[in-house]
Amino acid sequence: MPSSYPAKRTMTKGSRVSLEAQPAPGYYFVSWSGDLIGNENPADVRINSNTIIVAHFFPEEFVSEDGMLHIVIPKGTIVLNKDGEPLISLELTINETPLPPPPEANIVGLPYDVGPDGATFDQLITITCSYDPYEISLEVAEEDLVIACYDEDVGEWLVLPSVVDVVNNIVTTIVDHLSTFAIMAPVPAPVPVPAAFTPSSLSIFPLEADIGETVSISVLVTNTGEQEASYTVTLKINEMIEKTRGITLAGGSETVTFTTTKAEAGTYSVDVNGLHGSFIVKKEVPLMVKEEPQSQPPAPPTGVKWPILGPILAVIIFLAIFLPIRLRRRKAFR
Repeated sequence: MPSSYPAKRTMTKGSRVSLEAQPAPGYYFVSWSGDLIGNENPADVRINSNTIIVAHFFPEEFVSEDGMLHIVIPKGTIVLNKDGEPLISLELTINETPLPPPPEANIVGLPYDVGPDGATFDQLITITCSYDPYEISLEVAEEDLVIACYDEDVGEWLVLPSVVDVVNNIVTTIVDHLSTFAIMAPVPAPVPVPAAFTPSSLSIFPLEADIGETVSISVLVTNTGEQEASYTVTLKINEMIEKTRGITLAGGSETVTFTTTKAEAGTYSVDVNGLHGSFIVKKEVPLMVKEEPQSQPPAPPTGVKWPILGPILAVIIFLAIFLPIRLRRRKAFR
């Protein structure tokens, strides 16, 4: 075994040599190139002229500069570039201008470009990304983190099957190609606004009622929040609780109506959850019966009926003239 590389050795023309590539720790043999092609190891070579043979080794692990991304390649994996030639090195850089994440997710940490583009593996390789738990929203569970790769052909991020180690804060996946990789966290669902009830628009009808007449008292209750909750509406009359009613609202408004009757006249104060008003109950007014006027004899006719009055007047005139004359004659003969 040579003490350093590249190594040279003088051989007799036509002789056969057995070559064995021995990788350093953390590397594995990939293939031969030059005057020996293939990945057989060890390999026999017949030397007929000046011969150059290169053994290619591939690291079993790649680590990003910041130590947050690890790529583990199974020993013996054949790595080919886009032209189908053996690949002996990977390119691993931090993407300083990352592509925007999908609408439903956020990028955790930094994305990493792993190349060269078009490189393939005959076995699945393991990619492990570390994350800082303080970069994750409190509304997101660490178990929901995933590794995604950017597919340039379709122009979008593709989620990869992932395993999360919440103890060591790492996410792991397996792939058979190179791309841009990043940890994705789902966008937390919006937190609904807590329920908040507000009573308003107190209405009393009628404001003046008779004893025993129904009075309607209503109030508009509004839940300005988004969460569903229950609320109790309390009717107080003259500072005494008269009725209560419970409602359940998930946002929006509802009108709550009470009815009451009073047997005594007076002014009654109303309090519905802090809204104040009043109404008056009046005494009953006795019903007045209008008397019909007594019947009167019919008035005499105003028109003079001469056919009837004529003879009567004639008799009266006759008596008035001739009766005194007759009386005087009777006194004279005596």
